[in-house]
Amino acid sequence: MDTQSKHIDDLYTLTLVDGLPTESQGKTLKYRVVKLRETTVADERAAARMAERVLVVGGSPRLLVSESDFRYAMTLRHCEQFVCDGQAISQALLDLDLFGKLSAHDLQLIEERIALITLAAQVRYGAITQAEFDDFVAGRPVPGVPQSPQPGGQAASVGKYADDAQPGPALLADYSGESAQGAAAGHGA
Repeated sequence: MDTQSKHIDDLYTLTLVDGLPTESQGKTLKYRVVKLRETTVADERAAARMAERVLVVGGSPRLLVSESDFRYAMTLRHCEQFVCDGQAISQALLDLDLFGKLSAHDLQLIEERIALITLAAQVRYGAITQAEFDDFVAGRPVPGVPQSPQPGGQAASVGKYADDAQPGPALLADYSGESAQGAAAGHGA
């Protein structure tokens, strides 16, 4: 989503590119408008239940939760309804199979908007300022926050030891906290 050139009129209403396709009376309808909402702890619990699967492992049934299904289920729980020509599919009718009909692009648009909704809530709770939110939406770096990736350890001097006969000890010194004097143990003389 290009937030620098697009003004968002309603943070909780998003127009999709491909839409959510459904079959009705022999026709394919594409629900292109999605109404979003903030979620609660109850939504997290519901998403976990949607992502649960019982699998038999070693002859015993085990309850497992798929991380990817949980992510999709949480995204689904943010969707209050999908709208097409005055008709709506409410959240009560949504499941992961229907939600799975979204294109990858539309799913990404929904996830990006959810991130903005979450940040807006952080402004409301005082965790970040309105200026920090505006900088994020505009794609500007937040002052005072180091940008990633940060060079550290050997990454700060990549290539510096390329001509050394044994760069390994210098690399390992970063992780062991000891100096890199001498040859590595086990290296032939």
